[in-house]
Formats: sequence, structure tokens, C-alpha cells
Amino acid sequence: MKVLFDIVHPAQVHFFRNCIGRLRQRGDQVLVTARKKDIALDLLNALGIEYTCISTKGPNTAAMAWELVTRTIKLIKIARRFKPDVMVARVGHSVGPAGKLLGVPTVVYDDMEHARLQAAVGMTLATYICTGLGYYRDFGKRHIRFRGSPVLSYLGPQYFRPDRNRLRQAGFNPDEPYIFFRIVSWSATHDTGRTGSSETDLLKAVERISRFGKVIISSEESLPAALKQYKNPVPIELMHDLLAFASLAMVEGGTMAAECAVLGAPAICLGTYDFGYLRALENDYGLIFRPGSMERAIEKAEELLTQPDLKEAWREKRKKMLAESDDVVEFMLKMIDRAAREHPGRR
Repeated sequence: MKVLFDIVHPAQVHFFRNCIGRLRQRGDQVLVTARKKDIALDLLNALGIEYTCISTKGPNTAAMAWELVTRTIKLIKIARRFKPDVMVARVGHSVGPAGKLLGVPTVVYDDMEHARLQAAVGMTLATYICTGLGYYRDFGKRHIRFRGSPVLSYLGPQYFRPDRNRLRQAGFNPDEPYIFFRIVSWSATHDTGRTGSSETDLLKAVERISRFGKVIISSEESLPAALKQYKNPVPIELMHDLLAFASLAMVEGGTMAAECAVLGAPAICLGTYDFGYLRALENDYGLIFRPGSMERAIEKAEELLTQPDLKEAWREKRKKMLAESDDVVEFMLKMIDRAAREHPGRR
């Protein structure tokens, strides 16, 4: 079987990497098309995943719209040569139109209910739309649901085990208490109209939280001078080890909040998104919190960090969540096989 994956965001590298590996192990041919955005290509290189880069993220909405047009044209040309049995993507901006035009079945994953424009472009034309924990939109018969957070595809216990020694070898001591902050750029199309934490808010948070442990800030953009001393010293490929052993994480992005939950790290989501998986992780499992303002976030952080059994409590919550979740990679493989079997396409 031939399978084409279209990857446009760093998080998608992680999401698809184990599925890609399993397909290759069983002898299937895989082609990956990619987009130059943040560290997406760096991650693909670090994981040894061969790819063809077909676009670079534009600096503004108009540029990204033109990028979508040109990358879809390029994807169609590549797919015509490769002749895939199935095309797979997250949201599927380009895969949806390309698959429809070429008569190739498409399997598209989504976890961003509010991203209506992206859904209109890619998911409207998808053969199957697959969603996980808490997703509250409904796409009818094409909609296939799985149990659990999408990040389980790479952070489930069968796929990832945090290792303190990897952090020590990088010169970081994971045995001392530390609080992790993650600041994002808010430049994606689904971030339009949203802003992150101000420098004043971050300084206030650091000042009040630092009494509980070392503060580490990971940022997609350059940190202000007043915060540079807190810059994350750990290589990006060790990010998940760093999250796993943190006393607490305060993060702006929803995906990283979900990663913390799956790793058993207490997390406060500073962003204002209302994704279904965030609702479920907060309301059904109590693994994350969404206070709604920096002041309430700091107060919640102080409350959590004074609990002597915090990590043990989170391990129990995580255990419950894992027991009620599917093996997401196995689900992905079954969906690819199903799409190829039920929709043989025009090769």
C-alpha cells in the first residue's frame, strides 16, 4: 500500500511519527510532504523521516492564503506521481481538495472545533474525519471517533517513557523542583484575534512562582530582556522529558496542556481556547485547569504547589484517563486500511 502524509505543523510530526514508522515496518510505502513552519523540518530531520518540503509558512493571512493555493497545486502534482492509496493529514487543508480531485480517499484528523475556515477548506472534502477526546462537533457518517487524547499517539506509555538521565546528560537536574512556562507566537490561522501573556503578567507570575522552584520559560519568540535569564536550557528534542518531571507547567497552547496531562504533569492552560479535549481533561479528569486570567492562574499555581502529594494525585488521575483511552496509533492504522479497502480510488 502507498500512503501520503501531509504535515504542516510541528505537532503533526509527533502525531504521525509512530504511524509512519509502523507502516514502513510492515512494508508499506510512505511519502511525507511538509511545510517549513517553526521547527517542523528540524523534528522530521531529527527523527530521520524523509520528506519533501512543498511550502513555507507565510508572514500574514494573505500570504498564508496564497501558500495554501500553491502547496495544494504542488501536492496534487506529487500525488499524481506517487499514486497513493490513501492520503492522511491533520485538518487537511491541501489533502482534502487534492484527494477529491484525484479520487484518492483521505483520512483527516481534527481537534480544533472553532477553526471553521480550516474545516471548510479541508474537512468538507475528506472521506473520513477522525476525532478524539471531548470533540463536540458532528460530521455525520464520515465522522469516526476514538477514545483518548490525540497526543497519546506519541506520548502513550507504550510509545514514550520519560527519562531523567536524558535531562542530566543535557546538563539539567530534573530532581530539583522546577516550574515550566510555555509561550507561543499566536501566528497560526486559528490564532487570529488572540494574544498571549504580556511581559508584565509573565514577570508577575515568575516573581510569585519562583519561590516554589526554578522557573524555565520556553518561547516560540525571543524573550524580553527581563526574562532571558529564565530561557529554557534543554534541547527541543527533550521537551517531553522536561514536561514529565516538572512540578507544574503553565502553558499557552492547548496541545502542550494535553501533553502535560498525558504525562501526569499538573498543568494550567493560559490560553483562551475552548477545545473539547481541554474541557474533558479539565472537567472529566481534573488533569488541567483553565483559570481565564493570569491572576487566577497564579493563584491556582500557588494552591497546587503547596499540595505535598501533588504528583501522586496526578499519577492516579492519569491512570484513570489512560484506562479509558484507545491505542491511537492502532486506530490510525485501522483507519488507513479501512479507507483503502472501502474506497479503492482511481490509481
